[in-house]
Amino acid sequence: MNEAQDLFSLLRQTADVDPPAVDAIKRAIAEGEDRELCRINVLAFASKHGLDEERAIGAFLHAARVGIFDISWNVLCPGCGGVLDTNATLKTLQKDEYTCALCSQGYSPTLDEMVEVTFTVSPRTRRIAAHNPHELPAVEYFRQIYWASGVDVPEEGFAQKMEEFSLEDIELAPGEKAVLPIQLPSEFIIVFEPVTHSAQFIDVKGEPTKERRSLSL
Repeated sequence: MNEAQDLFSLLRQTADVDPPAVDAIKRAIAEGEDRELCRINVLAFASKHGLDEERAIGAFLHAARVGIFDISWNVLCPGCGGVLDTNATLKTLQKDEYTCALCSQGYSPTLDEMVEVTFTVSPRTRRIAAHNPHELPAVEYFRQIYWASGVDVPEEGFAQKMEEFSLEDIELAPGEKAVLPIQLPSEFIIVFEPVTHSAQFIDVKGEPTKERRSLSL
């Protein structure tokens, strides 16, 4: 019997745990896509699987206690829906203000509006791509890591949607530099780095020109 089976056996022995919820969790871990097991929103999970919300929450909390899931308290930007910070416990939410570089706004965290609790399958139970977020493609990083679980990211055509409002993207290792030739339209441009949540704003104006301009960021 592998470790995952041991953990589920332990979970089923927990008093008051809901058997249908445990069955749904076990089935999702066995059959679900990797991205479905990263930052699970329990209310959405309960709705999808026809479970009672309170019993589903209880099952996930018990599952986290026995090691099936890792629980995360995520501080969200109320503007763009991005995750500004992640915490293993509520006690580690110690900042008085969180700043979203993309929205260029600062926010005081409130539990009912800016904090979500999500569950990610533990590596002890099943390895998924999000356990190594730096190895995710840019599109999947935004889907699984950057945006909150409540953001309605389409299952199909998401990469195409990203391409529609992105001029260019490039992945760099820590400390690495690159030169990126790009033709900028006469628009307001945002250079955004989702890992460190950094942004630069460029207001491009004037007539089109073939003259090369250099900008260091």
